Amino acid sequence: MRCVALGLMVLLLVLAGCQSGTYKIPREEFTQQVRTLGVLPILVDEDSRILHPERQEVLNLLWRQSAAREERLIQILRDGGGFFDVRHVNQDPRRLAQRLLVPAAEVGEGGLPYGFSASMTRQLAEEVVVDALLVVILHGREVVEKRWDRDRTRLSFLEAPYNNILAAAVVIDRDGQVLWRLDESAGEKFLALQYADFDEAFYNKADAVRLKFLTLEGLERTLEEPPGGLLTRSTYPKVYGEFFDRIGRSLKPSLIRSWRTGAAQQ
Repeated sequence: MRCVALGLMVLLLVLAGCQSGTYKIPREEFTQQVRTLGVLPILVDEDSRILHPERQEVLNLLWRQSAAREERLIQILRDGGGFFDVRHVNQDPRRLAQRLLVPAAEVGEGGLPYGFSASMTRQLAEEVVVDALLVVILHGREVVEKRWDRDRTRLSFLEAPYNNILAAAVVIDRDGQVLWRLDESAGEKFLALQYADFDEAFYNKADAVRLKFLTLEGLERTLEEPPGGLLTRSTYPKVYGEFFDRIGRSLKPSLIRSWRTGAAQQ
């Protein structure tokens, strides 16, 4: 019996530890404060560091591919049971990005380069009648990475600053203050804009490996690529689905807290 109890405790700790994200206030306080959550359309920061030679077309592609994708995120959050209600903030995402995002006064290494307009946040929260807002932002940034040659011995790599599209997710209160973040960094890699051309260096007998930008067609195929596997018939894009699943897991009540809540209500 003691072994079973010990195993159960380990399982609960593992389940609790599987969740990610950082709460800026105690989690119990977050749960009490955020009963109804509003979810904004995906925002794209048009002023962020996107170095692609067809920059405007990349922005247009991100806007087009991200349109209405948040509906799946809303369903994930509703199914997760972490909130009394999850509501759609159905407004023009371009206007929202312009009015809501405020450049951060100070950005530390890897920090989120945004603040949020308090007046705009309050207006949105009152219109939709929610306690807080979930904001997902796509933005360009150079990130130092180590990428390996995929086709040969895998002994070659290039460590360099690659231009990527990052995705950040935050929950903000009615004053625009961050209550929760998915990552403590500027965001996770959502879409690579560059690759290292190992083939060019190999065939030209060159030591230097050049960075090149993906074509617009390649970027679009990546954004539309469905999840793999023989058992799935989903056509929903993998890159959006995996990011939303991660948000859902992070904001889902832990099994321990669910038991506590259930016990308190009995």
